[in-house]
Amino acid sequence: MNAHRFITGDGVRRYGRYRVRPAGANEYLDGAVAATHARDFLFDEIRETLAKGPVKIRVAVQIAAKDDIVDDATAHWPNDRREVPFGTIEMLSALPDNEAAQRHIIFDPIPRVEGIEPSGDPLLDLRADVYLISGRRRRAAGSR
Repeated sequence: MNAHRFITGDGVRRYGRYRVRPAGANEYLDGAVAATHARDFLFDEIRETLAKGPVKIRVAVQIAAKDDIVDDATAHWPNDRREVPFGTIEMLSALPDNEAAQRHIIFDPIPRVEGIEPSGDPLLDLRADVYLISGRRRRAAGSR
């Protein structure tokens, strides 16, 4: 996962990586169990879960130590790095036409908000370009 430079209101700069986890327990399926489910089972499951109430996802930032590599997403940081709570995402419902909406969503790995900057990883710009091209192709395919 890419690191970003986080800047506080008083100008303190720290590098960190997002950590995104469900508010509840994690569930993992091994390959054999996953193979017994329908291809889109997670889409069906999230609709059923949301019908019972909101789903919350916790977002934290793992803070880099002085010598951690911050401009290479393949460089691992030790698990003992401090994590700072960053926020909570709350999903209330699924989009009624989720498949059409997915053709318009583009993931951008470069932060475009004040106070969060890219780390200098040279792959960030390339990834952003590839995701933009992919999004354009999905939208074009959906309009045929």
